[in-house]
Amino acid sequence: MIKVIVYIYLEKRNNLWVSAGFTKELRLVCSTLPSSSVTSILQSLFSTLLSKKIFVVKIPSTIISEVYSTFGKIYVERYLPSLVNKNFLSTARRILDKLYAAWEGNRVFFSREEILLSGATNFAKNVLLLTMKIPKGFVTTYGDLAQLLGGKRYSRAVANVLSENPLPLAIPCHRVIYFDGRLGGYSAEGGIRIKKQLLEREGVRFTLNGRVRKEYIVKLSKLIS
Repeated sequence: MIKVIVYIYLEKRNNLWVSAGFTKELRLVCSTLPSSSVTSILQSLFSTLLSKKIFVVKIPSTIISEVYSTFGKIYVERYLPSLVNKNFLSTARRILDKLYAAWEGNRVFFSREEILLSGATNFAKNVLLLTMKIPKGFVTTYGDLAQLLGGKRYSRAVANVLSENPLPLAIPCHRVIYFDGRLGGYSAEGGIRIKKQLLEREGVRFTLNGRVRKEYIVKLSKLIS
C-alpha cells in the first residue's frame, strides 16, 4: 500500500489556532475547526489521519517537542515548511485564511483540485463532493443527499460519511440536517452547539424550539439539476 505523506501546518488567526494537513503537491487532506488549544487540534488531526493507516504524518519542527510531551510514542516525523515545496508556506497560509474565513461565516469556495480525499470509498467521495455544493446561508437534508446517490434508504450511510468528514469547513457538513429541521449530529468538538453557531454566522435562522426554519432548507437536487 502506497502511503501518503501529510505535512501538518498551523498558525494563529485572532488568538485561535487554525490547522490543516497537506501533501507535498499542496493538496488539502485534513483540517480541524479553529481552537485555542494546540493539543486539541493535534488530537483531532492525529485521530483523522492515523486511524486510516495510509498516511505518514509530519509535524513542523517548531512544535515537535509539544507533540512528544503530549502524545508520547505516537510516530511522527519533523519537517521544515520552507523545504517541502517553494510554494508551501504561501499556499498553506492562503488555505488557513480561507478556513478561518469560513469559520467566521464568510462565503468561501474550495475547488475540487484543492483537496485530496485519500482512502475514501467512491460513495464517500460523492457524498463529500455534493456537500461542497451546498450554498452558504442554506442547509439541505441527509435524505436529499441520499436521493441524489441512489435513494433515501442511503440517508444513514450519508450521515455516517459526514460524521467522519476529514475537512470540516472546506467541506461544510454542518449544512446537512434532518428533514424536520433538527440539526442532527456534528462530530467536531462542541457538537451541535458549534454546528448551530456556524449556521447562524452564515445567516441561517432558527425557530424558537431550535430547528432550522423551512425557508433555509433547500433541495440540492434542484440547485444542481
